Amino acid sequence: MELKEGKLPLNLLEKYLKILPLSSDKIKIKPGPGADSSVIEIGDYYLVITQDPITFTEKDIGYYAVMVNINDVLCMGAKPEYFLFTLLLPKGISNEKILKIFKEVTKVCRKYNISVIGGHTEITPELKRIIISGTMIGLREKNKGLFPKKVNKGDYLLCVKEVPIEGISIIVKEKEEELKKIIDEKLLKKFKNYHKKPGIGIIEEALLLLENQDVLALHDPTEGGILNGIYEFCEFLNLGVIVYEDKIPVIKDAESIFKYFGIDPLKTISSGALLVAVKREGINGVINLLKSRKIIFSLIGEFKDPKYGKWMIDKKNNKLKIISFQDEISKIF
Repeated sequence: MELKEGKLPLNLLEKYLKILPLSSDKIKIKPGPGADSSVIEIGDYYLVITQDPITFTEKDIGYYAVMVNINDVLCMGAKPEYFLFTLLLPKGISNEKILKIFKEVTKVCRKYNISVIGGHTEITPELKRIIISGTMIGLREKNKGLFPKKVNKGDYLLCVKEVPIEGISIIVKEKEEELKKIIDEKLLKKFKNYHKKPGIGIIEEALLLLENQDVLALHDPTEGGILNGIYEFCEFLNLGVIVYEDKIPVIKDAESIFKYFGIDPLKTISSGALLVAVKREGINGVINLLKSRKIIFSLIGEFKDPKYGKWMIDKKNNKLKIISFQDEISKIF
């Protein structure tokens, strides 16, 4: 079977993960679908470690690498502290381009007081485009943060911010000249900068929610979009879900772009959004909190017993099964 671009199918990933050694009882969150970071117990603290690459775009690649890894650490309730990155470069790349990536990483890490403590850089044979893979390390006290908190059937699923923020930014930057034919200059400029405003980071939103006792779990949807993120989240929580498509906050004024490339925005890389599991009894308090900060959000579904499965009611009122799949942004390359 020839594998498609993007994440490995979850059935294969789960098969391969079983091979890996996990002998320490200090590992509290192990590798698996929907696990944004590993969590390791060290005395009175949890060490939270994540690793994520940037492969879909070269533009602002240093910025993307730091931000997506910040997101994953925050989803486990930790403050990002230390960053490492591996930079694989194609033959013939200029010194100026390499320096630009280092400056992008430096700017973001300085902004959030993150120390860069190591990594690896090389010119890689046969490589056609830049690839960067980052590792973020965070620390949190054991008695603070989200985990372990149990999500139960009947609890609610929120989506904070729009989708797909990262996807629309990549599409417009990679296909700017082509898109000048179908959208105006003002909208083009807006979407080109979407990775910074409203941004692919979830720092403000996550830190706010982490302080609320009725917030049970967070998940950062990335490759495969919000639907893949929901699938992973449910796998991680061992729950089913019912989701309502018309409640998912899709970016306004971008429909013509998605239609032009034949892309489903719900299946397109969605860093910048945040999936939130909220205790049923506390939903009104969380909603009021988000409203008070003028944060875009929507109550998009309800968790069910795992035997129920993962389903979405589409705009035609069809009940569609949510499955794992490849990201649709690959259609533009």
